Amino acid sequence: MASRFELRGLLRRLADHQVTYVIVGGVGARLQGAPNITDDLDIVPEPTPENLARLAAALSGPATTKKAVDSTEYTAHPVVEPAEFYSDYMAMYITSAGALDVLIELPGVGPYDALRREARSYELPDYGLTLHVASLEHIIRSKETAGRSKDFLVLPGLYEAATRLAEQGDSYELEAAALTVDVPPTGPDDDQGVFQN
Repeated sequence: MASRFELRGLLRRLADHQVTYVIVGGVGARLQGAPNITDDLDIVPEPTPENLARLAAALSGPATTKKAVDSTEYTAHPVVEPAEFYSDYMAMYITSAGALDVLIELPGVGPYDALRREARSYELPDYGLTLHVASLEHIIRSKETAGRSKDFLVLPGLYEAATRLAEQGDSYELEAAALTVDVPPTGPDDDQGVFQN
């Protein structure tokens, strides 16, 4: 198992393979101001065969492991096949850059197209990347739909973040510290720099 979750490394790997996706889950919430601390990246990819093949290539590698169905164990899985993304409710991998979970549909919302229509986009000029992040409303709906105890625990923070985001509207700026996912965000006045919406 990778010892550290390197969000920037995962984003770069996906970009290098030209994967098209929307970020959901804890990272998606954090990038929009929620106080989440997370150790994996959840994505919903565009489900074209070509894009899923690029995603499979991005995840493949000698260090890659995959979570076995109905188990907490990860086993060696150096070659990822696109069909795997449809075989599990959530296909869960650990790569040399950390953990990445793939969902074909977000519970309570739907597939990539439904998410992409209302997603927020952020430019990361230092990385040459554009991130597409599911709306906080969609992330909240997915947590409410999933109904797991760990989802209910984070909902109050998500509701507060959604209120702040609605108040800021298009002026919201993504702080650079939000990409450091193992500590809480410091707030919109953080002096480490911002990424524009």
